Amino acid sequence: MNKQVFFSSNGALIRGIIAVIAGGLAVFLPDLTLNSVVVYIGILILLGGVVSFIFAIRSKEKSNRNFLIMQALFNVVIGVLFLAAPATIVNIFGIIVGIGFLVIGGFQLIVAFNIIRNYRWSWFYFIISVLVIIAGVIMLSNPFKAAETILIFTGVLLLVYGIGEIFMALKLGKKPKSMQEQED
Repeated sequence: MNKQVFFSSNGALIRGIIAVIAGGLAVFLPDLTLNSVVVYIGILILLGGVVSFIFAIRSKEKSNRNFLIMQALFNVVIGVLFLAAPATIVNIFGIIVGIGFLVIGGFQLIVAFNIIRNYRWSWFYFIISVLVIIAGVIMLSNPFKAAETILIFTGVLLLVYGIGEIFMALKLGKKPKSMQEQED
């Protein structure tokens, strides 16, 4: 029976190159990359607001028009905020994540204290909850640096993924002799 392998070494190569470039930017230029991501998101939100505004003006129903105009104005304001103050937006993100970690860790800690007498493995749950609380405190102590660290970690993952894709593209691009003989 002839087994066929379906792959695109060119697609894998392109994905790998893009991942390596994005990962490299995130690891080696995190400040620029983080602010750039916020700016790009701001542009998309702003464009969405402009498009919503155009649809609102063209809407024939007055009740829908008012709602669409409000939505469009909200998107435009948020988009302008993202464009005008990307570092502030990143800090707000870091603060929200930090508060989230504190709340989640606090709830986990309460559960850990309630189950610690009954289950032998609950110490593990206790340690995890303490680590989540510590992560929240770290996020809140310097939200921009924490967001930058998350970006660098993501960049390292992208670099590893990209290198793996490139390696596989190069290896899969060369057909083994047995496959070449089957095609002939």
